[in-house]
Amino acid sequence: MTARQTYLDLLKELVAIPSVSAKREHLPEAANRIAKALTDLGGETTVDDTYFAPLVISHFKSQQLAAKTLIIYNHYDVQPAEPFDLWDSDPWTLTEKDGHLYGRGVDDDKGNLTARLTALAEYLDEHDQQLPVNILFVVEGSEETASQHLDDYFKKHPEIKGDLIIWESGSKDKDGRPIIDGGNKGIVTFNLKAKTAGIDLHSSLAAVVNSAAWRLSQALATFFDQDGHILVPHFYDQVKKPNQREKELIAALPETREDFIKKNQIEAPLLTDKRGEDWKQALYFEPTLNIEGITSGYQGAGVKTVLPAEATAKVEARLVPGMDPDVTLKAIENHLVSQGFDDIEVEKTLGQGGYRSDMTDPEIKRVIALSQSTYDKEPVVIPTSAGTGPMNYAFEATKTPIVGFGIGYPGTLDHAPNENIRLKDYDENVTFVKNILASYEK
Repeated sequence: MTARQTYLDLLKELVAIPSVSAKREHLPEAANRIAKALTDLGGETTVDDTYFAPLVISHFKSQQLAAKTLIIYNHYDVQPAEPFDLWDSDPWTLTEKDGHLYGRGVDDDKGNLTARLTALAEYLDEHDQQLPVNILFVVEGSEETASQHLDDYFKKHPEIKGDLIIWESGSKDKDGRPIIDGGNKGIVTFNLKAKTAGIDLHSSLAAVVNSAAWRLSQALATFFDQDGHILVPHFYDQVKKPNQREKELIAALPETREDFIKKNQIEAPLLTDKRGEDWKQALYFEPTLNIEGITSGYQGAGVKTVLPAEATAKVEARLVPGMDPDVTLKAIENHLVSQGFDDIEVEKTLGQGGYRSDMTDPEIKRVIALSQSTYDKEPVVIPTSAGTGPMNYAFEATKTPIVGFGIGYPGTLDHAPNENIRLKDYDENVTFVKNILASYEK
């Protein structure tokens, strides 16, 4: 059996494990299966199960004394697959159709891991089981829930050091050009709760009693002006501004404003249009404050004339490098108090910092050059994504530059029903990773 078939079979096994970190289900099962695969390939493997999501660490050592070290980071946890009725096939069964593979986690992030294992296995087979570079796999199980305890794991394992971290995943753009990125935003999420009575009241009392729904809505409205400017004092104090090179890389991205609107099916005016700002620069370099959801009162059929006693909101702030999650949340709390909403309860749920790589680092430039030669297309180089991940944890622990790329494409549908990859992208990525390994040959 070829290495590619071996690890596609492994991918089938991994997709069948519903390792949903939000539900804390099947995480040790997935970790142990990955650990076995790494050990079978020749890695010195450890499974650290100190916390609810075990961390898998596996060393593949070069015989060259001066060999550099590549850290390969992936995660085995996935998003929930619900709603199941929107899937065209069972999300927990790897399904091949028309050159695509479907299943929850097939891209984010199990398929990226098996592609890298395939590349390593093929390289070892082709080079008498010898490596020109040390490889250190770090595979966690809580990435989809803000990488809880990943920083604690890094503190426990100071041996995790290297010259370059290859990050979890990535994609091609709509023109088939590989995207190379080197950063992501941080995040702090929190719940807000307003309570104006001990019980829901008859709505006739609205003449003299404020409902919790109104109270919470009024508090939330103080966060923004009409153009979406964040009005929380000191919210921007820690923001690390992008340098000129980073601004140029974002400005050069091929996606247009019209592409962005069409892709995301946006029907409202862009906030950046109202503010007269560049939408790309704002998307990648500006922090956000967003209301994820609001819950209050009666939501059933028909009418119930009720004055809600409680209202809750789930809120998030996406953070750019320099912003500390706790400092940001404290600024939001202080703002609520200053606006007369000291009765609003604030509960932090998750938090992690943001990170941007120096895209001129020699190891990252090596990857960019190899991408161009492998795909015969100029890659799209992005200093940061607009999304969130635990890059900051990894960098603070290792002081190692980070670069991301992977097997996705614009129709991959990460986190959504019918998540999928194209087999041709998977195979090309295997070749790309092999070329990176070969680049360290002397």
